[in-house]
Parts: sequence; structure tokens; C-alpha cells
Amino acid sequence: MRKSSMAAMVFGAVIGAAAGGALVKKLWLEKYRKQKAEAVAVSGERELLYGLLKLKQNGVRLSEYFTERGLQSAAVLGMGREGRYLLDELAKEREVAPAYGAEADYLGSVHETLIVYRLGEDELPPADCLVVCDLNRTAEKAAAAQREFAGKIVTLEDAVGWLMERHGIRKWRGQSTSGRPVK
Repeated sequence: MRKSSMAAMVFGAVIGAAAGGALVKKLWLEKYRKQKAEAVAVSGERELLYGLLKLKQNGVRLSEYFTERGLQSAAVLGMGREGRYLLDELAKEREVAPAYGAEADYLGSVHETLIVYRLGEDELPPADCLVVCDLNRTAEKAAAAQREFAGKIVTLEDAVGWLMERHGIRKWRGQSTSGRPVK
């Protein structure tokens, strides 16, 4: 075999290995970033669900947040578990009227008693506020809603945080509050 063809083969192998390594690194980084974003979302969801549970245990009404701000009707953006829970609680408490639901991602979403509008496709009717209950890309969805909704926009996380602070309920920090020793 000639030296020049041998050198070309080695050079090709080195270039191929470098290109393959760069591709593997790119794929790994994409996977890592996606997993990191999902972990942050799951952590936020856990914190919110813990807050909702503690508020319920302490008999705190979710409508208190809205009535303190003079808001009499609330629409909900994000018709998943958290949004439906908020709508149900407001309907039970009867202090703040649930106006309607809105959805940005799952455009086939429906509700048992309320109309669900599609953000970006349907004109949103007036309400005193729109509560963003979607825990993924909350800031992005609030910004999109602001372009289409004339009233006040709040997040469920802000409402829960305010209620917990007002009622002296501590956020969960992963610690045990039990006096019993760990086995």
C-alpha cells in the first residue's frame, strides 16, 4: 500500500471519528438539557401540589387571593390537573366566578361545565383575571396570553405562594418535621 493512500485513510478515520464524536456530544447535550428542564418542571409541580395540599389542610380558601384583589371572575389557562382543581375549588367556594377555560397546547381540551377556548385561535371573553395554571413554560404562556387577554394575568404558583405566606404556612424544603429519629 502506498504511503499517500495510507495517510489519506488515517486522515479520513480521524475526521470521521471527530465528526462522530461531535454528533454524539450534540445528541447527549440535547438529551441532558431536556432531562434537566423536565426535572425542573417536576420539582415545580411537586412544590405547587404540596402548597395546595397544605392550604387545603389548613382550611384556606383559594378565592381569598382573588377577593383580596377585588377580582370577581377568573378564567383559567391550562386545563390540566391544576387548572381543573382551581376551577372546581372556585365553584365550590362561590366567592369568585369561574369564567371559562383556555388552553395553549392541548387544543382538544374540554370541561364538564365551562367553555374551553383555544389560545391563539379563539377570542378570549372578558374576565377579571386569567390564571396561568400550566406549569410548563409558564412565563412563555403568560406572555402569549397577555397579547390576547385584556385583564390581569396571574399564575397559580403566585396565588398559592401568597396564600401560604399570608397564613404562615411554610414551604416544603425536603426536611422532616417529625421529632422521631430516622431508622
